[in-house]
Amino acid sequence: MNAPLLSARGLRAFVGTRSLLAEVDVELRPGEVTAVLGESGSGKTTLGLALQGESRRGVALAGTVELRGTDLIGVPAAQRRAARAGVIGYLPQHPAAALNPLRKVGRVMAELARAPEAIPEALEAARFDAALLDRYPHQLSGGQQQRAVLAQAVLNRPDVLVLDEPATGLDAITKSEAVEALSRMSGRGTAILLLTHDLGLVRRTADTVLVLHDGRIVERGQHVLTAPTHEHTRALLAAEPRPPAAADAEPAEGGLRASGLTKVAKNGDRLLDGIDLAVPPGRCVAVVGRSGSGKTTLARCLAGLTRPSAGRVLLDGVALAADVRHRGRRTQVQYIHQDARASFDEFRPVLAQIARTARLTRGVSTAQARTEAEQVLASVGLERAQADRRPAALSGGQLQRAAVARALLAEPAVIICDEITTGQDLIHRAELLDLLAATLRTTSAGMVLISHDLGAVAALADEVHVLDAGRCVEHAPTAALLARPRTAVARSLVDSADLARGRTEEPG
Repeated sequence: MNAPLLSARGLRAFVGTRSLLAEVDVELRPGEVTAVLGESGSGKTTLGLALQGESRRGVALAGTVELRGTDLIGVPAAQRRAARAGVIGYLPQHPAAALNPLRKVGRVMAELARAPEAIPEALEAARFDAALLDRYPHQLSGGQQQRAVLAQAVLNRPDVLVLDEPATGLDAITKSEAVEALSRMSGRGTAILLLTHDLGLVRRTADTVLVLHDGRIVERGQHVLTAPTHEHTRALLAAEPRPPAAADAEPAEGGLRASGLTKVAKNGDRLLDGIDLAVPPGRCVAVVGRSGSGKTTLARCLAGLTRPSAGRVLLDGVALAADVRHRGRRTQVQYIHQDARASFDEFRPVLAQIARTARLTRGVSTAQARTEAEQVLASVGLERAQADRRPAALSGGQLQRAAVARALLAEPAVIICDEITTGQDLIHRAELLDLLAATLRTTSAGMVLISHDLGAVAALADEVHVLDAGRCVEHAPTAALLARPRTAVARSLVDSADLARGRTEEPG
């Protein structure tokens, strides 16, 4: 058996007396993919940072982490380089935070590359289009930002690659390509640590699986996904979605409507091209497509966060201003951001920010707003002790659920959900989908679901619109589109989703 490139023994992480990781042992070997599963807040991101000798502000580390014999805990980066300990590539859970907003992607990569041939190799591994190198980060979609940071992480062929939720923001086709890229990287000897909620990705790539729960590894091995022994592992697997067929129903009148929405970028690119969309009360319309197809641009135009070049948005037959600041009923359309962390004030407790929504949108008292905030946070799986913390103390999945709670507390007419399931573990993903389904059943709110997650689409959406290069190339009732897609784009998305989930035929 290969000797480990990186090994951790008795690794601990703590804030004061609160333990984040407790006596964790990990070995990463050349050419092997080690996957770590666990619910949001279990410590996956903390573990990924700790294995690099890093931690968030206020978090202390103890134990040992050795990379090629050099202990990384408490050793400055310059000393590690002098010892030639090796290189660790890192893809963070929120890739936008790793990109310099003032510098073009290509220029940063050129400075980091040790040799000119390193850049094309990294772009190929990350499936990042070289034509996008001349863009700034804000000019990239969420999936494109993800692949840009992955290209930086694999630049110069790292010995160890730590990937925190690498499938977040990727459409099904690109996710399948990412699986192939991971196989190529591990095949050339890179040790890969995969921190993820995506069971399909784990099934197709992992050599061994660790299950993290409350900062402890409760189960490990190749048997984890087929014959789990720990109760928490069984709960994670039981929460894997098995979406029901969507029922066809007659649309209701009113709701949100978009007519001829078009968005032209400054360079002349058509980001949206004549989009028509109708979201009746109590119905869910999904928008799917590859990364960069225009999904988030459409969502932002509907919410009044991006001004379209042409077209209009109406709510119950009344035209809405293109800019949300000029909408008299701006709280009636709530937008849940793809990057939940960026949507919160980093200096104020999450609970206070959620409660403020009820006070501003519905004029309730401070005490009542706090009570309602606690109730809706509990409904999305966040305890008061967690919500009383600042955003930095919560995981990406926890913040995404808090963002959903904030939108629900406004009691809007329309909720726009932009990739809200991507940061969720399977248990909380199932709970979140149940909550959104109940919202559709019990209120008159309409919903726009922007998603690469076709399981969530099948569970929630009444109708699906497929975007490609800013145009709607197909739309149909959900069950019909998933069963019989007519266009090549839709067929590729549906077929790749099956592949990305790792579906195989069971013998016998």
